[in-house]
Amino acid sequence: MPQLNGLHDFGALRFGHQAEIRRDAVESVRDAVRESDVRDLYIVIHGAHNDEAVTRSVDEAFGKLLADVWGRSADRAGVLGVHWSSLCFRDEGLPLDEAGAKGASGEGPGITPALREDLFRALPDSEGQLTEILALLDERPARESAFDSLGSALRSLAEIPLQDPLAGFAADTRAEVVPQTDPLMLFEDTRTMCAEFAGALNDVRRSLEERSGKPARHESGIGESAVSEEGTLLESRVTGPRPAQPPSERVRRVGTTDGGHAAGYGRAAQDHAELWDGAHELFRQVIRHVLRRRAGLVGQEGFGPILPMLVEGSDVRLHVIGHGLGGRLAGFALRGLEVSPSEPVLLDSLTLLQGEMSHFAFAGSLPQQVTGHGALWGLQRLVRGPLICTFSHLDFHLGVMYPLSAQMIGDSSGLVSTSRKWGALGFDGVQGVDGPAPMTLRDATEQQSLMQESQAVTYLNVDASEVVRCDELPMGGHHHVFHPQVGRLLWLAAQR
Repeated sequence: MPQLNGLHDFGALRFGHQAEIRRDAVESVRDAVRESDVRDLYIVIHGAHNDEAVTRSVDEAFGKLLADVWGRSADRAGVLGVHWSSLCFRDEGLPLDEAGAKGASGEGPGITPALREDLFRALPDSEGQLTEILALLDERPARESAFDSLGSALRSLAEIPLQDPLAGFAADTRAEVVPQTDPLMLFEDTRTMCAEFAGALNDVRRSLEERSGKPARHESGIGESAVSEEGTLLESRVTGPRPAQPPSERVRRVGTTDGGHAAGYGRAAQDHAELWDGAHELFRQVIRHVLRRRAGLVGQEGFGPILPMLVEGSDVRLHVIGHGLGGRLAGFALRGLEVSPSEPVLLDSLTLLQGEMSHFAFAGSLPQQVTGHGALWGLQRLVRGPLICTFSHLDFHLGVMYPLSAQMIGDSSGLVSTSRKWGALGFDGVQGVDGPAPMTLRDATEQQSLMQESQAVTYLNVDASEVVRCDELPMGGHHHVFHPQVGRLLWLAAQR
């Protein structure tokens, strides 16, 4: 049996664009698991599948994280990857080895040759739109019409017919009066949205400068002076206060309008260099919107239904880990597991590391709507242990860029802020559910009894801001989850 940093390595399951997978590949993994003496199998899902080198680098980083914490007992555990057609921009601070770092740059917006290859590989049916978009981002023209051209190409890149299976995976909520599938960023004036994202980048940059040299959080984890004041009284009692306010005022405003003007009015960057920096970020967010839809499809239609097959003939325990975009795939796998043709297996743990999904995905009701619930409402019953969600208020991507990109058309009124309605799991945890107050990563990893008695705990929100942090734009701490304390959290999830 091959090993990955001391763990039994079961390779990877590979899913196509439409969630297709070879049945013999699943059977091969099942047979290998059955013949091994592995007791706990970790299934690791992330979104960095630009090419084989990048995938290998991130897979090995997760393998090392797990192997280090298992130590001499690593032979009792195994790891299986889930590879799907996804990518991350190479300036996001991925844990890359020398081969995987090809074309990576943290020096600012730019489309490297390696990223071009990544994009055409992941989106083979969008060659024309990508060619036009990349040409505009390279040229960065001063003419106003260029932003109209960019917007048209972005809309064409993201649009799908209503009958396309992907259309049902655009939102993380269900049973709304008017189904929402189209993000506002694609249909608002494109120049305005470029200014909005440019402004958001500047907001985060200023926040970093103001915080320079200051502690990010009180030692208790959730400092009284830093917490958000949003949330109902019930939520405050059940899940505790939210983490620090987002580092940008624009996601704390009500709705998507300001004083009757369009989003970004009065804040629009006049400098074209800044506008094109914002255009680069808008492009990143449109790509991630396309990939979030795909993650939902692969999770529900591909990965979830095959989970029972993996444990046929064995008593191995399954621990699913989803990071970022992979967190959405892992979450939607519960929908596929629920309708599996065979008897659904129960996951022994599900950990969402900085999950790129609505913080209301598991909610039974939505505070800002009369009707509706999270797309994954009630599905935590398929997890024996607690559903663990790490969050960090230093994840700039999920704290600022995600709410701006996730808000849907028609969300132009109301008395609830953008970050409240469209916030992410990885910024302030699972919301709208019953569960214990969030705890710091340090407290969670020191309370082994909490995991052992987890039958009584449904959700566990873990504030990982102390270690999941980075001052680099544009992602902040989003990819910085490879810390020994995070590894210990994953190890504890298997100690039941």
